[in-house]
Amino acid sequence: MNTRVRKSTFRTLATTVVLAAATAGVVPVGAVSSADAASAMVTHARNYVGTYQGQCKVFVQKIYAEVYPNTLGTGYYQAYINAGYHRVAKADVVPGDIIQETDSGSHTTGIHTAIVSGDPAGAEIRVIDSNFVAPNKVGEHTYNPTTHAESHGGVAYYWHKG
Repeated sequence: MNTRVRKSTFRTLATTVVLAAATAGVVPVGAVSSADAASAMVTHARNYVGTYQGQCKVFVQKIYAEVYPNTLGTGYYQAYINAGYHRVAKADVVPGDIIQETDSGSHTTGIHTAIVSGDPAGAEIRVIDSNFVAPNKVGEHTYNPTTHAESHGGVAYYWHKG
């Protein structure tokens, strides 16, 4: 077997293991591609739907730490940059991206945090989050982050890793 075939086979096997582990609620270990980890974030977050996990930002930090080999940090803006995220337009979000609603000035007051679980459909985005469908409860639903943030005097940022 040549080197290219071995690398391709290993990559396929590693992806399968990561996705199977996330589906089973097991934490993936080691380095995986951003796309695989983003998919694992959504799959892993779905394991918590219907459970009580506290505040939205804490829930997203928990899922991130269980999928990636490091932590996300506590800030509402700089933490994403430090973790290798960059801002994208709302129309460009993909499952596994993170929505952070924050004040539009200093970015020190959080409004809401969610994991994108579906492609955007117009103004609405399908997400998994905590503390939105019920106090401290994880749910999967669609909503418009832009209007939600604006109704609280803030702005919605869309973060993509990689």
